[in-house]
Amino acid sequence: MGEPAYRELADRIRADIEERRLVDGDRLPTVRDMAVRFGMPIGTVAKAVDVLRADGVITTRHGRGLYVSGFKRILRSSPARLARSWWGEGNAIQDADTGGRLRVVHVEVEEHPAPEHIAEALGVPVGAAVLVRARRFAVDDRIVQIATSYIPLAVVAVAPAVAYTGPGPGGIYARMTEVGVGPEVLQERVICRAPTPAEAAALSLPRGAWVISITRRAYTDARQCVEVNEMVLDASAYELENVFGV
Repeated sequence: MGEPAYRELADRIRADIEERRLVDGDRLPTVRDMAVRFGMPIGTVAKAVDVLRADGVITTRHGRGLYVSGFKRILRSSPARLARSWWGEGNAIQDADTGGRLRVVHVEVEEHPAPEHIAEALGVPVGAAVLVRARRFAVDDRIVQIATSYIPLAVVAVAPAVAYTGPGPGGIYARMTEVGVGPEVLQERVICRAPTPAEAAALSLPRGAWVISITRRAYTDARQCVEVNEMVLDASAYELENVFGV
């Protein structure tokens, strides 16, 4: 049994791009025009477009149509990006991946009641106030990641700079380390899933797109959790790499 027709069409358009018959920035015909050109139902062409858009191969410019995307995926390399030798020298963690290409474009810092799973991780009562740092990250004006960190107020009391929208060189881990509550162990769990409606809106995701959900916990040497960071990445914008010594 062969591939579905929409997959075959997506592969055909992808081949045109890979073989440079279509290049970055080229405008594609409308879905209706492609349906006429390829002799396929509009629904089939629309599904092919959704596949290519979710893969980051093409993009929609609102009010202007479909274009070949020139976006280069972000290589997120672990564990090097989280090394103390990087952020401890005043570098931003995200710069390890992109050399400054990934920018923080929005920050909100407020106190909120801790939901149950956050309270359990941080060792505080459910509903207790915690500091919440919500950020959005962009590359070339495209939002590619949203992140929300939860920090116990006991940590904020000794490292007040973690509550600043700009906590300074090296970020919040550097500020925590300066007062003796910095992370010694960082644990990340990764899943791939469909986005929530709020996530899809924040990341401007097309129908059928997926996200990479990463939850990081930062622990002191006494195994006290000083941060839970819930990150949601546009899956079409990232490639994950893990490098281990053996």
